[in-house]
Amino acid sequence: MSDQNEYSELSNDELSRKLNKFKKLQLGIFIAALVASVAVAVVSFSKNATQGYQIIPLFLIVGIAYPFMAFGGIRKKIKTELDSRSKH
Repeated sequence: MSDQNEYSELSNDELSRKLNKFKKLQLGIFIAALVASVAVAVVSFSKNATQGYQIIPLFLIVGIAYPFMAFGGIRKKIKTELDSRSKH
């Protein structure tokens, strides 16, 4: 296995842009899941439909866990690369 990070060829500006992009993407997915959960709660409450409440935890789990699992490792690698460059 190679010790070289796949982001080592990118400039600091490109790495910073990628880091911000993934952070915004994580936040966007979280906010979308939160909005969807609130919408389901409002509709379920207004129509007195209790089955709608069952999907709210699913939205929240997916909105929090998926972005963390999908982009957390990428962000960590980018931060590691930026930190290693700042030490040199």
